[in-house]
Amino acid sequence: MNPSPSQLQQRIDLTPDLAETAVRFDAYDDALVGNLVQPRQSAPLGVVFAHGWSGNRSGPHGILTHIARELGHAGFPSIRFDFRGRGESTGNGMATTLATMASDLVAAATLLQRECGVRKLVYLGVCSGGNVAIGNLPRLPAPAGLVLLSVYPFSDGDSFGRDVHRTWHYAREYARKACRAETWGRLVRGDIRLRQVGNVLFGHLVRRKKRDDSTEPQGQKTPESSPPKKHLAKLRPDLPALLIYGTADPDTRAARQYYEEYATMHRLPLEFVEIPGANHNFSSVAWTRQITELTVGFCRKIAGQPT
Repeated sequence: MNPSPSQLQQRIDLTPDLAETAVRFDAYDDALVGNLVQPRQSAPLGVVFAHGWSGNRSGPHGILTHIARELGHAGFPSIRFDFRGRGESTGNGMATTLATMASDLVAAATLLQRECGVRKLVYLGVCSGGNVAIGNLPRLPAPAGLVLLSVYPFSDGDSFGRDVHRTWHYAREYARKACRAETWGRLVRGDIRLRQVGNVLFGHLVRRKKRDDSTEPQGQKTPESSPPKKHLAKLRPDLPALLIYGTADPDTRAARQYYEEYATMHRLPLEFVEIPGANHNFSSVAWTRQITELTVGFCRKIAGQPT
């Protein structure tokens, strides 16, 4: 059996003043694997990363690795790790829940505090990793700020309004593709599944009709349910948050409206940034650099350093 990356090399000296170490730590009966980035001279602020539901500690196309190392160059130690059942961590991936992810996040934050002596922590979450941080703030050690990438409303899979907006986004995409000769060639070869395209464009209408027919008494309609906001009650006026989205992500509009309305109502220090042209995973070098600069600047502001 081949050794895992963490077994191949336990420590990397990125520069004479910055080291990255592979770590293993316990979360109940499972062993979590992560990477600890330690500057020789650390700021009193550290960063804990929380990857998305189906991701790993590197993040999409290595974005979390890049951010962690640049934070290290700026003097901020960090830990990024695989939630149990993901990446190199042990555990049953099918048994992973938001509750187990929260326990893993607490364990990682505790390790970072112990190893690097940081007093305050910024939690950076991607998608559902961000929701785990929001929903479990009272459990998290020393939260001083949040950086949230492509974080959507919690449990909003049945939002009809969001589905409609997503449909218009994909309709425009399909219209552009229909103007290409390559698309018609794929259609002739049978490479395009028209049924799948139809489901993307009109599936929300079918799902809503089935839901209405099966659950509503005749002649009665309940108003469309909105995504719950109970877990947002854990956000605090003294906890700044930076939410970053891409304009090419079809869910950005609904997600931003969801959080922005709550932040305005409760006067919360939430800052929203939209990166033009970026998709859900910010899959370009330029977008990664932009997010990194925003994150480093945010941490410097929290630490009281010049930005």
